Amino acid sequence: MKILLGGGSGFIGTALRESLKKNGHLVTNISRRAGPDTLTWDNLKTDGLPSEVDAVVNLAGENVFKPFSMWNDAFKKSLSSSRVDTTKLLADAITKAANPPKVFVSSSAVGFYKPDLTAIYTEESPGGDFDFMSKLCSDWEAASTITEEKNVRNIIIRIGDND
Repeated sequence: MKILLGGGSGFIGTALRESLKKNGHLVTNISRRAGPDTLTWDNLKTDGLPSEVDAVVNLAGENVFKPFSMWNDAFKKSLSSSRVDTTKLLADAITKAANPPKVFVSSSAVGFYKPDLTAIYTEESPGGDFDFMSKLCSDWEAASTITEEKNVRNIIIRIGDND
């Protein structure tokens, strides 16, 4: 399979990229910087989705756990932009593609749900409206929307620790 991977240089993305390559898949990373087997976000915005892509996976996002970052408005904007804007860019590119991929996998986070020591959550559980992170997750997931007529399977994975 030919896979386009946003966030392929991050913590999860690096492991996923290497695993996919090891299993014989052709992986093109999307990054801010050009390089081997890499497409820049600017190129994606200008040129659209490369032809003959079977799957698009987006794990892009500023690290929430930057130890020396203050949770000020600028950092929150960076967290939002790095997730919502990149996801929307990919969803738009898929929508405009003459030959769209079969699947679009987008990440989100368990921060969608309100913390609760006894609750057991499913994807039908309410959330996404109680604090900055939950609203960010809602916006992030909404950005992955692709029109149904494109016939692209849209998967959202809420990543995180439930403990």
